[in-house]
Amino acid sequence: MLKSKKESFFWTSYSDLMTSLFFVMLLLFILVIVLLQKRNMEQAGTIEQQKRLLKIDEQFNPLIESGKFQYYPISKKFIAKSLLGQEIFEPNQTKIKPEFRNTTIDVGREIRNFLQKLSQENKDFSYLLIIEGNMANTWDQRINQDQGIGYRTSYERALAVYQLWVENDINLRAYNAEILICGSGYNGLDRDSTEENNKRFSIQIIPKISSPKDQETKK
Repeated sequence: MLKSKKESFFWTSYSDLMTSLFFVMLLLFILVIVLLQKRNMEQAGTIEQQKRLLKIDEQFNPLIESGKFQYYPISKKFIAKSLLGQEIFEPNQTKIKPEFRNTTIDVGREIRNFLQKLSQENKDFSYLLIIEGNMANTWDQRINQDQGIGYRTSYERALAVYQLWVENDINLRAYNAEILICGSGYNGLDRDSTEENNKRFSIQIIPKISSPKDQETKK
């Protein structure tokens, strides 16, 4: 009789254990399914973002086709053709010459109109606009490319361009764009083989997809 009770207790405990293990395995199975679905959704979102970024690149075509800018596809920079090869600054100075102020303002307005159009068509995008100052070396490249004054002067020239735009109500930040002002001195990608043509400033527009959290913050 005692043995029967022990066997009954064993099978009852065994049954409870199996039932518990079944529910544990069921929960683990559900958890794995949820995690896999989440990962698939994230991957799908990443692919969709990549497609949209590729599509946004196509929207740069009007700026390229306007004929007012020279586009460098490797570095994705825009150079104003009307200022290409022009000495718009006094030698070793950072103030824009009076005869080039209006042309520089027109370039800023063209970029502003383009950013406005982009922001209207892509409301969940933000943009990083880089204004980069460049400098021309001597014909025999005798100036050290990493000379500090080259970086400082090219930065101050890019800043002068931005400040001229601000003074003329060209607010590029109004279209979900962050502005980065920098100077590459005598360095930089896509330098012109004709050294005189490196007396310039360049523009680069980098699109960024805002995350859902960013969108909530803006509301």
